[in-house]
Amino acid sequence: MSLPNPLQQLLRLDRFSSKFDDRICNILYGEEYQQCVPNLKNDDLAWLVEYLDKVRRRVSLLCSLLTPP
Repeated sequence: MSLPNPLQQLLRLDRFSSKFDDRICNILYGEEYQQCVPNLKNDDLAWLVEYLDKVRRRVSLLCSLLTPP
């Protein structure tokens, strides 16, 4: 499977790095990712869903900390 560039960037992230949260947010809010996602199909889309499911706890915690009460 040949992943589009933004997904390759996600794949290369070190999930245990202290900078993971910043890096994943930069990718997910980046223009290239935003343009890529609507065109994902089949294996690429399944890969993205599985990846985000694996990292969601950490990302959810980050988002909840950034959202004012």
